Amino acid sequence: MSEGSKVHEALDRPASQQEREIVRWLLEHGDPKYLPLASQIDALRVVSKCTCGCPTVHFALEGDPSVQGTHLICDCGATVDDQEVGVLLFACEGKLSMLEVYSYADNDKPFGLPKIESLYTYQKEE
Repeated sequence: MSEGSKVHEALDRPASQQEREIVRWLLEHGDPKYLPLASQIDALRVVSKCTCGCPTVHFALEGDPSVQGTHLICDCGATVDDQEVGVLLFACEGKLSMLEVYSYADNDKPFGLPKIESLYTYQKEE
């Protein structure tokens, strides 16, 4: 589904344990300069989610409003229900802002978050 056709549903809840674990894994396996953002993980709140059937969520920190405008800080892959997905982590102005999970096949069938053991980087780790 194209980004322009996605609709977001407002929420206000703490990030789930699985969302926090994925964010931590992405920070630990991405560019080391973003690792200090891991200190924000326990304070993350989900302020909206995508309604297309993917598990993409937007974050805010407790006590801070949601941030708009983001830049990519980690790009990895994973498998969910035997389908390949992309997993992206975004930040804005030094704050974690979005966890996006999308189907490579642009599948309209709803799916959930990947398990940690299915995550992989696109480059070799040293």
